This record gives sequence, C-alpha cells and structure tokens, in this order.
Amino acid sequence: MSAPGTRPTEAELTEFRDRVRAHIAEHAPSFGAREGHRAPETPEQEAQLRSWFASLFDAGFVGADWPVEFGGRADHHPLHDRIVSEEILRARAPRPVDQVNLAAHVLLHFGSDEQKSALLPPIRSSEHVWCQLLSEPDAGSDIAAVRSRGVQQPDGSWVLDGQKTWITDGHWADMGLALIRTDPSSSRHHGLSVFVVPLAAPGVEVRPIRTINEAIEVNEVFLDGVTVAGNSLIGEAGQGWSIIMAGLDFERFGIGGNVILLELLSDDLVTVARHGLIGGVPAIQHEDIRQKVAEFAVEVEVAKAFIDDHVERMVAAADRVGDGSIAKLSFAETYHRISAYGAELAAMVCTVAADPTVELAKQRLKECWLWSRAYTVSGGSNEMMRNILAKRRLLLPSR
Repeated sequence: MSAPGTRPTEAELTEFRDRVRAHIAEHAPSFGAREGHRAPETPEQEAQLRSWFASLFDAGFVGADWPVEFGGRADHHPLHDRIVSEEILRARAPRPVDQVNLAAHVLLHFGSDEQKSALLPPIRSSEHVWCQLLSEPDAGSDIAAVRSRGVQQPDGSWVLDGQKTWITDGHWADMGLALIRTDPSSSRHHGLSVFVVPLAAPGVEVRPIRTINEAIEVNEVFLDGVTVAGNSLIGEAGQGWSIIMAGLDFERFGIGGNVILLELLSDDLVTVARHGLIGGVPAIQHEDIRQKVAEFAVEVEVAKAFIDDHVERMVAAADRVGDGSIAKLSFAETYHRISAYGAELAAMVCTVAADPTVELAKQRLKECWLWSRAYTVSGGSNEMMRNILAKRRLLLPSR
C-alpha cells in the first residue's frame, strides 16, 4: 500500500466528503444495504453491485491506497478511506466486499509482478469478486488446523482437495484465496500455502447455506481434485500462515472500522424508544429503558474513540500490536448487545398508527440482531481475538 501523503486540511477533507456524497447519490444501487442480506439476491442486483463497486474504484474512492502503478492515488491519505467508509454507511448504501479488500491486500504485499498485473485490474473493474477459502468443518476460527491438502505435480501444477465452510460470498464470487496444507508431514502453522482458485475451475462445488434470517451469505466449498497452475501459488510454499495472518489483521481492523454501523443501530434504537409505546407512554419515558439507551450511546462513543485514536496512530506510523483485534472485539460485541436489546424492545412496544420510519427501524434492529453473531466469528472468533491480545499485546505465557 502507498505511504500516507501530506495530511489534508479540514477544508480539503470537507470538499472530499462532499464529492463522496455526490458520487453515492449518483451511482449507488437502487436498493439499500441490509445487514445479513449483503449478497445480491437477483442477477439485476448483482449487476448493480458490480457497477457500483467499479465506480468507487474509478472515482478513486476505493483502492486509492494502492501503489500508483496499480491505480492508487498519489494524494491518498488514510483519512480519505475513513470518510468514504463513513459516507457509504450513513447513506445505507452497499459497502465494498471485505473479501475483495483482503485479496487485494494479500496480492499487493505477497503476489508476484505477474499475479499483480493479471489479478488486480479485474478487482478494480469488479469483473472479479473474491472470497476467502479459509475455515473448515473441523477447524473454524482455528485455521492453523486446516486439513485441505495440495500436492504438486511434475509439471509444476497443484492438485487441491478438501472442504471449506462458512465462506462468505462464495456463491457469487469469481475467485477464492485458499489456505491449503502442502506439506503432509507438517502440523499447525507450518506447511501451509496460499493459492488463487478460480471458483469456475473443474472440481469446485459451492453449496449455499441459508442462515437464520432466510438469506444466503455463506457457503460450503468443496475442492475435489482441483488443478491450479504453478503460478497460482502466492509467495512461497509453506509461507501461508504469515500471509493469511497479515491479511486477517487487515480485515479485523476493517470490521472494527465499520463503527458507523453502531451509530445507525443506536439511532434506530432511539427511534423505537421514542415512538413505541409501553403502557400507553413512549418507551423512552421508562427510566430503565432510558438508562439502557444512554449506556449504549456511551459504548458507541467509546468504540468510535478507539477507531479515531488508531487512525491517528496509523497516520503517524505508530500502530500498536493487537489494535485490529481490539477494534474487531469492540465493534462485534457492542453491535450484538445493542441489536439484541433493540430487537427485544421492538417486540415489546406498540404503535398507535403504522409509522414507516418506526417499522423500518424495528425491522433493521431485528435483522441486525439475527446477523450479529456472525460478526463475533467473522475474521476470527472473539475468543481467538482475546487469545491474540493475551499473547501479542500483553505477552502472557501460553500456559
């Protein structure tokens, strides 16, 4: 990724924010974002999403931190990324696919010149949507326990076999970033390698998994004798653990960086509390409910403060080990607590007349609650995040 440039002035940041808002108003899809329903449900939605994502790259709002020779901007600054993320979320427009960002990050840092030239342009044009082929039925968040195997052939190609599960966006992705064990005598973090796998390759089978909110977001992916070329290997054989860990640290902060979603959740909670009635009076007038809403508002501000602080440290090249895990934990747990309480409150209150604003807020709280547990697992479970912080940040012994 490119190094941060000169810090923009407040006037420049305001002008940039105005341009982002104008772009969203003109180019965002006709349908809004829904938590737990982020994947396209029709060919028309998929076409709109791909066009929308490509427009963000074309405008220099996404991928601006890439090296200039691959489409990045010389005037890029991390604060620009923050503004783009905030405005997309506040507009409730579909946000770029996290797995695509991770794939680009891995390719830029570990890919060969040939891989970058071949694989980065289709990301920018949204010809390629990516997924991560990491988790397995017996591994879950402990991806060091993967058992999918790869065997190199005399001609340099590789044959891959195994099963991956909980693969976000696998049913409409074009490419996968697969973690495979290439040394059969190895265990845990050793002997792992990363491959680029076209999802249309012979031997790849994708089976969608319908989630509790009646959506298809995740999938099982089976690799049955899938042959990939030798140049599909990213980095060196056996380097897979360090490659994926670098990518996941990037993803975890991205999850935590969605902190504006917490603001939107809090807004919906306040809407329901103010306009929903319990015992004939607005729910917000009940002291226990008012106190709870206030406590959640404080939690949101704490999460935002951490993200703000981390961005400033990142700009100053003073990042600290474990910041991504803290951001991910703070976001995921706050999101779950607010949405769970909001869904419960939405089920308790009644409204005198149908109010579309209130009904939409109630629907969003329910959808967020049903999806909230996914955030506690995505990018590594919260339990794994605590283990990482204990070892890397606090330097505690393993035993």
